[in-house]
Parts: sequence; structure tokens; C-alpha cells
Amino acid sequence: MPGRLPHILRLTLIAVVIVAVVATLALALFPVGMLRGTAERRLSDEFGAPVRIGALERGNGFSFVPEISARDVRIGQPAWAGTGDMVTVARMTTRVPILGLLMGKAEPRTIVIDGLRLALIRDAKGNSNWGGRADASRGEEKDGPALRIETLRITGGRFTLRDAKRRLDIAGTIEARSAASLAIAAEGKFNGAPARLDARSTGGASAAGRWPFTARLSSDLLDLTANGTMAGPLDTGDMRLKIRARATSLKQLDHIIEAGLFGTQPIDLGGDVRHNGEGWFIDRLAGNIGRSKIRARASIRKADGRTKIDAAIDAPQLDFDDLADDAGLAAARAKAARIGPRVLPDTRINLNKMGPTDGVIRVSIKQLLVEGGSVFRSLSGTLRLDRRVLRFDDAVAGMGRGTMTGWVKVDSRGRSPIFTTNLRVEGATFDDFIGQPDMIRGPVRGVIRISGRGDTIREAFAAGSGKIAFVANGGAMNRAAAFVIAQDLGGAIGQKLGDDNEMTPIRCAILSFSAANGVLTPSPLVIDTAIARARGHGRINLNGETVMLAMNGAGAKKPALKLVDPLTVGGTLTAPAISFAPPGKKDGGLLGAVGRSIGSALGLRKDPGRNAPLPSPGTVNCRALSAAALR
Repeated sequence: MPGRLPHILRLTLIAVVIVAVVATLALALFPVGMLRGTAERRLSDEFGAPVRIGALERGNGFSFVPEISARDVRIGQPAWAGTGDMVTVARMTTRVPILGLLMGKAEPRTIVIDGLRLALIRDAKGNSNWGGRADASRGEEKDGPALRIETLRITGGRFTLRDAKRRLDIAGTIEARSAASLAIAAEGKFNGAPARLDARSTGGASAAGRWPFTARLSSDLLDLTANGTMAGPLDTGDMRLKIRARATSLKQLDHIIEAGLFGTQPIDLGGDVRHNGEGWFIDRLAGNIGRSKIRARASIRKADGRTKIDAAIDAPQLDFDDLADDAGLAAARAKAARIGPRVLPDTRINLNKMGPTDGVIRVSIKQLLVEGGSVFRSLSGTLRLDRRVLRFDDAVAGMGRGTMTGWVKVDSRGRSPIFTTNLRVEGATFDDFIGQPDMIRGPVRGVIRISGRGDTIREAFAAGSGKIAFVANGGAMNRAAAFVIAQDLGGAIGQKLGDDNEMTPIRCAILSFSAANGVLTPSPLVIDTAIARARGHGRINLNGETVMLAMNGAGAKKPALKLVDPLTVGGTLTAPAISFAPPGKKDGGLLGAVGRSIGSALGLRKDPGRNAPLPSPGTVNCRALSAAALR
């Protein structure tokens, strides 16, 4: 017994070696013709169309990387794409590692094709004959193994591409005498305009072993150029590119890259882009959109079936009108002509059509360009998108003096978006908002907390609830105007006849409004000066931006001639109208107000409030009202 174990072990080892040698010889001499039926079935399943291979043969003798030839290869069109063949090949020869082929991993080293015909089709929904149904569950897409092609030759290659989603309909040739001389040339139309596509390798491998190439799609709508390298011939999984895109709109570029971009003014952008197994990386992007100047960098990765974006946008100057194309601007102008100008922007905020995209984008706009001017001069913050919930955090909007800070949120998970703001204004002045320093000036603080539903910011405010409040503690206003809000007609006339530019100090101005379903009501609306105190009542309807406010005031002293009618503010936020007529009566202007006031003083008209005691301006608790308004 002690001597038998080594003998058994030796026999076992010899048997293992014999089996290994036989298996090696079998692989090296494997008759690939036996795989023809298997290849046809697997390819038919992959393309969803019939595949036929006339012959499948092994060219050379003993080799683990044999030469395999296929003749009369036909891949039909899937049923939805019509009749005919998607691919026909008269003859194809390739060298493939046999072990990888048996394991279902074709990693060709040599590709020689004669008589290639391609008929590529994709519809507007994204269904393609080369990639299958757009709504098919394919799991997370990953790049395959790097191609290590040593020899590439294509003769007699022709193709057509009808891509409805990319708006591309072209036909041309594909030829290659070697991996260093691959050339694609095609003509046709891009989005209805004549277009040409040229792509070619630009020589042998670089010193780093990479494969250089250039590609250009040129038309009147889009001129897109890419120059770069791949890790190897046709290895699109590892690319480094320098790109240049000039187009009539960012939307034209999006037809090609399919990143969900929108219509804009003309673009001229260039940058450095990389693609590898981890995703796409924009190392540098710079250029112009209209008169806006943009710099950016970004990474785009796929994870858990979602697209993850991490980006930074630095804009030396930006005009938001540049982020709309001519059709969009024309529609906005037509709407403004129909409904009149508006203060609240009509910016669309509905993200329901947003795909499975999340991300963080840091934004810095040094100078805002706004036609006609704007109170806002700059903007910065961080956009965070998570499953159709968008937040703009750490927002800082610079004004002429002061800032607006806080956050904005758009929740598009429900039937319509919920827009929510929590913003605070500090260090601003009346001049920032009113622009009449000869009438009123001084520091202003404020809060804007609104939440409402709507597809646009304007719709959300028109249905919103919350509060909007602005407070001034200090500053000055025109003395004549102060006499008017005090309803002291004699004082106002006297001041007008004297120094019309004289100012009086403001103790406080509380412009606080509660919002409910888009209607703002004073809570309170108080102006307290050294001359007078006035309170407001009425409402502002944000659905239409109409104003219906009235100010009743009293002076520090009993006026010699009281303005019996309140000062009323009507019209809209963009065009407020001030009058002195009571609600429902014809204005008549200042002369009408004088006539009614004199008539009241002489007892010629009924004025139930004429003998009522006047409230004292000193009763306003400015500190308490200011603190309550800004809470």
C-alpha cells in the first residue's frame, strides 16, 4: 500500500496531460464550419431579422487564432424597417482567437471585406435596425473589450443611412486599403438641408500607439468637426477628440449628439472631449451662443440605468434670450403683444420629459445681458437634479447694489410641477427696483417665499401661495409725494410751488403681501415718513399682474385742505396707473381731486370721513412690523 499512491498519482497526472494536449489540438484544429448554424441563429436573435451565411470556412491549418472566411452573408431588415437586407457581404475574412469565439466573444485581429452593402435605418422614436427597439430593456450599456485590429481592408463598400431621429439621410462609400487609410464619404441631407459627411484615418498609429482620425459633417445648419485618436482602429470605446461646432442653433447639434439640448441663437463652440469605459468627459468647452460667452467642463457617466452629470459652467456674459431660437423668441413676442408685457418670466420649468438623468451643475454668470436693462447683474449657484426634482441651491443674484440669495426648487414628479422659492434680498435700494431716486431712495431688504403649480414660472406664481415682502428702514422720499399720501392737498400744492425736489426722511416702508392662489393682499402695506403715515389695502392679482390698491394717509398736522379721495394704484405691474378718484368713479386727474376736496371743505359734497380723527404717524412700530414682514 505505501508504494501504490505515487504510482496512482503519476497515472493521474499523465491522464490530465493527455487530456490537455488533446483539448489543445482540438481547439487549434477546430472545424469552424460546424458553427454556421449557431452563428445564424444567434445573429438572427440579436438583430431580430433573418441571417444567412452561404459558407463558413477555416483558412489556415494549426492555429489558436485561425483565419475564418464567410461568403454570401445576408442580414435582413427587421419587420418594422421594411423589406430587403440591412447587410450584405460578398466575402469576409477575419482572424479570431478560437477560445474567445467559442465563449461568444469575437475579438477580431484581421478584417478583410469585399462587396459590403449597408442599409441603416432608424425611426423618429429611436428604433434602429442595428440596435433594436428603443424601448427594449437592455440593462446598462457598457463598452465591450478594446479592439486590437492589426489588418483592415474594405473594398467595394457602400452604405445608406436614413436616421429620422438625427434628421440625417445620406448615402456614400466606405473603403480601407489598411487601418491607416479608412475613408467614409457620403452626401445627402441633414434636417432638410444639403449635407456632406467625411471621415477618415489620418495615418498610422501615433508614438503612443493610438489611431488618429478626423470626421466632419458639413451643412448650412451645422458644421461639426472632430479630430482625435482612438486606442485602435474602430475602437470607439476609447477616444480623445478636439471638436468644433458651428450651427444655427444648439438644437441642430443636439440632433447629432442627442443630449437633450434646446433651441438657441447661433452657436460657435469648441472643446476637448474624451470617451472611455467610465463615460464621456468634456475637459474644456468654450465659445459663443448668440452674444453670450460660455466656458464649461463636465463628466457624463452611466450608472444603475441612469445618466449622471457633474459639470461646471462659467459664463463671462449671458443673455437668457440667447437660450431661445428665433421661433421661440417670435412666439414670446407674439404672446407679449397679445397679453401685454409681464414682470414674471414665462420660463418653462416642466421636467416631465426629462429622461433618467441626475446630476450637479455649478453655475457662475459674471454678467447678465438683458435687453432694456435689469435689476440683476450676475448669477451663481448649484443646480442639483435628482429624479425630476431640480434645486438651485446657494443662489446668489447680484444687483446694482445688494444681492438676492436663497434657493429655488422645481418638483416635476406629479401631474404638474411645483415651483417653490425661498429668497432673501439684502443690501438693495429703492433705485434697484423703482429707478426714481428723485422720488424715493434708501436701503431695501426683502423675502420672496412662494409655492405654486405650473408649467412655467409665471403660471406657478399665478397660482402660488406664501408671502412677498420688502422693507425699508431709512432713506427719503419726495416731500410733495409725502403730502399726497398724507392726503394733504394744501401741503402738496405748496411744496410743488416751492422746492419740488426737496426730500423728507423715511422712518419705514413696509410693503408686505400675503399670497393665496396668486392673489397678493397687504399684510401690511405701510409708509411712515416725517410728514405722514399711509396704509394700503386692496390686492394684486398675479394671474394677469393686475393692481388694485388704495392708500389712505394722515399727516403729522391737520391739513388746511384735505385730499378726500384716497390715492389709488391700478393698471398692471409693468404699467401702474396712479389716480385720486374713489373706486368706481371717473378720475378727473389732480384737478378733479382738488374740486372734490374743495367741495368737501365747503360742505358742498358728502364726505362721511371728513370729521373722523386722523391717525397719528408716531403710532407705527417700525421695528416690530419690519421684523414680522421679514420672518
